Amino acid sequence: METSQVRPYGGIRIIDLTRELGLYAARLFADLGAEVIRVEPPQGGPDRPVPAGAGGAEQATTAGVQFAFLNLNKKSVVIDRKTASGRAVFEELVASSQVVMCEPGQDEPGLIAELMAIPGRRVVTVVSYFGTDGPYAGFTGSDLIAQSLGGIAYLSGEPGKPPLALPGKQSVFVTSLYTAAATAIALWDSERSGVSHVLDVSAQECIAHSLQNAVQVYDLENRILARGGEGIRDATESAFVCKDGYVFLAAPLALSASWAGLLNWMEEEGFDGAARLREAQWADRPKRATAPMRAEFRELFERFIADKTKAELGAEALRRKIVMAPVSRVSDLHTDPQLIFRRYFQKVAMPGLGREVPFPGAPYRLSEPVWRIDRGVPALGEHDGEVLGRVTSKIAQH
Repeated sequence: METSQVRPYGGIRIIDLTRELGLYAARLFADLGAEVIRVEPPQGGPDRPVPAGAGGAEQATTAGVQFAFLNLNKKSVVIDRKTASGRAVFEELVASSQVVMCEPGQDEPGLIAELMAIPGRRVVTVVSYFGTDGPYAGFTGSDLIAQSLGGIAYLSGEPGKPPLALPGKQSVFVTSLYTAAATAIALWDSERSGVSHVLDVSAQECIAHSLQNAVQVYDLENRILARGGEGIRDATESAFVCKDGYVFLAAPLALSASWAGLLNWMEEEGFDGAARLREAQWADRPKRATAPMRAEFRELFERFIADKTKAELGAEALRRKIVMAPVSRVSDLHTDPQLIFRRYFQKVAMPGLGREVPFPGAPYRLSEPVWRIDRGVPALGEHDGEVLGRVTSKIAQH
């Protein structure tokens, strides 16, 4: 039988004081066996959803599902750290941990020093939008601000149009990934050397993860990349409307097999625009990037695929070695044959909805079955008796 001892972080206790940027990082450890304990004030953490109000039931449900995804496998305890007794319980709980992840708010200026003053060896990971020092350290951040000051919004979108933020709070998840990786490395070293570590993770710096080769281009060519990448974007490189949605195509001259496969396909079906695309103009790379030719290709290609579905186009593209793929909507993911085959989605009970909801499963697959969902969404203070009972008993013994 599988036990917590054979899971990567079995026996590791992590105190989760994160608010937003580190929530997913803490869950990544919980999924691999760590005991991750959310420490919340009596009114609940700032990420905990509130009952439906002005935003309506739909907004409340969305907040609840997001909260569940970020906090599955965690435990919740309530500690009022503003009281002397609460601070004593909190310090004893931290003393029993190997890792503390925190996002100090403006109301917690002394939190890092407080954590470091508690006896014991541990990793303290501090995650924030701009780090703990520097001219931006005291600034209020958000996903949009991080993407803007981190540079990814400047690189995203169409040339000549405004910057475009990536959807789904990508800066938050990228920050959590770096937070988890750095914490894992520091924890390994702490166990090996017996030394404590304090990590300072900045969301703005983590965004460098998403800048592709922009840093190298500046370093080697003294040139700042902008929307549109290298400056020449082929007429074929875009998303195009088909019968039931969009497909993304890339068939520039540099991808000769993709371009040839597309023209051959059009000719086999007797498409009247194929002859036009065989003309000499379409063998001129700079001309293919001009606005008139981009517009002309869009009109021709969208007319060619107007009666074809995304699935049909994807299958034909694979057969003909054309670089083209469906643009999936969120609703498409539940019927994706690859995800179904991999049994990716997991059913999780949602108390507020009274039913199970399919959630994303493991973000990776390891050779051993060490990832799993052990517990559902933690209710506020659900684990007070289990966790704090032992702590208060220890304080009483002292």
